[in-house]
Amino acid sequence: MDKALLQSLYRYCYCLTANTSQAEDLLQSAIERWLTSSATPEYIGAYIRKIIRNQFIDNCRRNNLVDFEPLEENAPALLGESCLEEIEIQHNLVEYLFEQLNAAEREVLYLWAIEGYSAAEIAIDLEQPRGTILSRLHRVKLKAAQLMASDRARQHIRG
Repeated sequence: MDKALLQSLYRYCYCLTANTSQAEDLLQSAIERWLTSSATPEYIGAYIRKIIRNQFIDNCRRNNLVDFEPLEENAPALLGESCLEEIEIQHNLVEYLFEQLNAAEREVLYLWAIEGYSAAEIAIDLEQPRGTILSRLHRVKLKAAQLMASDRARQHIRG
């Protein structure tokens, strides 16, 4: 396993947990599971990400920390995958936005913005409908737009 893959997996863990020590623990346990498994997948990164995600979900269930957001029946779907690219967000605003997102939204944002996956690829990787992924990206876009418009976010950036 190369250093770039390890860093990518750590960033993925951090996006799920939003905590450095929990991300390190999650990565370590996932690598341990991978090393002790007999599977030899074609894409090691995707396989370990799946281990990480399953372990994260198990940990959340064990600690009753699962974020559930009801899907709105008639919520508009994100029509294009480039909507977030149109929003120029400064570094501090991104950090503030990251704090406002739940784990599912952070995961989709990470895979889309950092890893460069399309909504269809994310849907396949997470084994969820593409519409669900597009809905999460749309919610992230709305939260980013609200944060950019809010005085509180501007004060946080200046501070």
